[in-house]
Amino acid sequence: MRHISINWFRLFRYSSLFVIFSLLMTVFMLIWFSNSLEDAWNKGLTLTLSEYEMTVELTLTLLIYVSFPVLLFRFLYYFSKMLYRGRQPGVAIVSYKTLFNPLNFLLFPSLLNSQGLTYRRRCLLALILLCAIYLTILLIT
Repeated sequence: MRHISINWFRLFRYSSLFVIFSLLMTVFMLIWFSNSLEDAWNKGLTLTLSEYEMTVELTLTLLIYVSFPVLLFRFLYYFSKMLYRGRQPGVAIVSYKTLFNPLNFLLFPSLLNSQGLTYRRRCLLALILLCAIYLTILLIT
């Protein structure tokens, strides 16, 4: 965790994908709640900032509720791989070294081999993103 690097191109790409996804959701909602394509076009031309903010919030909510189970599955997948392939030889899953709690593998990197450290980093990343999404859900509602 000491050597954290930020890939700015990847962050820009993800944010631009969110903007494109938000615009597509706005177009979809305009078409869905209009009587015809001409009516949707007229509503789209007179779209106010508050209506656009509402579609961004709805898009963000949809994105959150889709990514929450994906991140939870990612955490569970890498955590199970860390438990079975990433332990040092001679360290049991439930032992005094882990204080009889398998989650302590995330806290004590000395119990993991190099492959386990990679899985630990991926687990912690998924947990951080899950917490950020959970806080975003709390702030939206």
